[in-house]
Amino acid sequence: MSTAESRTRPSWRVWGAVAVLVVAFAGLLHAWRNTNVLTEDQLCGGLVSTEKADAVLPGSGRLDAEGDGLDDGDLTDTRCRVEKSSVVLGSGGSGLTVRLWGVRGYDPLTFEGEPYPTDASFFTGKVTGGVDAYKAWAMLPEKCWTDRPVVAEFSLTEPAADRTAFAALATDTVRTVAARTGCGDLPEQPGTLVSPRSDAARPVSEGQVCGLDGLTVRGQVPTGAKVLDEGQKAPAGLWTCKLTLDDETRGPVRADGFMKYTASRDPLLIAAVRKFPGTAKGTAPDGREAENVDRGAGIILPCAEGGPLYLAVASGQQYLEAGKRHPDLPSRDAYVEPFMEAAAKTFGCAAPTG
Repeated sequence: MSTAESRTRPSWRVWGAVAVLVVAFAGLLHAWRNTNVLTEDQLCGGLVSTEKADAVLPGSGRLDAEGDGLDDGDLTDTRCRVEKSSVVLGSGGSGLTVRLWGVRGYDPLTFEGEPYPTDASFFTGKVTGGVDAYKAWAMLPEKCWTDRPVVAEFSLTEPAADRTAFAALATDTVRTVAARTGCGDLPEQPGTLVSPRSDAARPVSEGQVCGLDGLTVRGQVPTGAKVLDEGQKAPAGLWTCKLTLDDETRGPVRADGFMKYTASRDPLLIAAVRKFPGTAKGTAPDGREAENVDRGAGIILPCAEGGPLYLAVASGQQYLEAGKRHPDLPSRDAYVEPFMEAAAKTFGCAAPTG
């Protein structure tokens, strides 16, 4: 090879350097597109932890967010969308929507249109919230509220990779919001999650329906009907239970159940319920003074010791269907007093004296 040719052809050192640059660029491109190595630590204007969101969204990939942080004029005008995606074949994608909004007192207990879900896990204490496979929520401190309670809600397009991580994401986000707005000092982690007693409904124990001592379904369901219950173990800071008739009903009617119960001694949730415009002074079935919520949707009982107890009873579609076939089925009110009596006993809410 002539001297001139050797000068015009790149040497192996040059090609090697080019190859190193190509590999390095490809590595950076892969890291940027498929991992969060080059992603900021906080998303959504600094409200959502990248690490905690990554732990909740299933699969692998990079997180991208669309949406700003807090609105200076309206706390509830805050919404952000987080997407996890990857170019790796078969990795799929998932999304998380975060929003702050003002709610009615007991609205947080509604998961995707289903009130008081018995397959949810709840946490109470310095932060009150709940989580199931697709949704989590956590309430902001009362000082953060506007004319209504303010809740941070998190919705997933795919089931959460970890419910504990989902609760941690919700708690950390409301902690950040409260700190930014100066309306509360909250912990980074939620309290202990109270999970359902089992993964599926199971036959009721007579005299211990929903785990409440003294609660029975004798004479309150169609003769010979098999009854299942599901929910959390009582007592708890926030508790729900659903009764289901194990009969021929299917689909939404069966899913909605026969009767649904709720109980809570959580101060923040009770404060939220009290903000509902329909809450007014009334009388409990046992005669003690109480607060009626939304024209009988629930009741707040004063207790001899500790804070008050919120109780609610809701009939499901199975109850309506059973009433059509069994005209002698008791009215809905007949289910309220036995539940409230048993719940007050189980949750340690004796009537005040004097």
